[in-house]
Amino acid sequence: MKFQCEACERLIPLESYRLESGGLVVSCQRCGAESRARAAQPLAVTPSVGGEPLASARPAEEPVLETAARAGAPALRVVRGAVAAAPPLDDEALFVPPPGHCPKCVSTRREVDTSCSQCGLVYANFVESEHQPSEALREEWRRLAGEWGQWEAHDRLLTLAMGRGELATAGRLYRVRLARAPDDAVAQRAREEIVRRATVVVPTEGEGEGASLLTRRMRGVAIAVLFLVVLLMSAFIIQRVGVLLSGDVP
Repeated sequence: MKFQCEACERLIPLESYRLESGGLVVSCQRCGAESRARAAQPLAVTPSVGGEPLASARPAEEPVLETAARAGAPALRVVRGAVAAAPPLDDEALFVPPPGHCPKCVSTRREVDTSCSQCGLVYANFVESEHQPSEALREEWRRLAGEWGQWEAHDRLLTLAMGRGELATAGRLYRVRLARAPDDAVAQRAREEIVRRATVVVPTEGEGEGASLLTRRMRGVAIAVLFLVVLLMSAFIIQRVGVLLSGDVP
């Protein structure tokens, strides 16, 4: 069992906990935050960690237990087994935002709006084919849907998207997922990872060659200008020396 600490936003193994007043008190080993899981219905006792029973506030088939924070402590999301249910495998659920969302940036929209307040898209001008991932990324996203609980599969997709220059497209796919499942902790973590990777500037081979060529050209221009300045100064000095030697100085 793991839980997601919303104070440090990490998935942490559930190692430090205690039962207190009918609730489960969990401590984050990374940041020290402590929260209490309050039961929304009668508690069911199920064996989980170290052979000791843990309180569960929801039926066992639900993988995520939302916890309410006590005073002065951050809220926690406890993860049991798979972090979230795998998304459906049909293309509409995987690639198309649900009704009530912008088809481009997947932000929420009102029925009366004609354009998106977030990205500025005029809905009547939306062309779906212009915002679709490449076929390689589409296939990897379909494959990921069957391995949703394995972070290695998400890391593989993000690495592919970064290598193909499609991190923004991958971010849109995760926004589609969150629009359909807002409590999906894996999708939230993946979006944060996309933001982190987007801040790492790694020029491609072509970009590196272009930058090197531009640098060489600028260096050549600078040398030519310097040579011209030196030549003019030398001519001026020679002229002045000649005037001095001829005695024609005023």
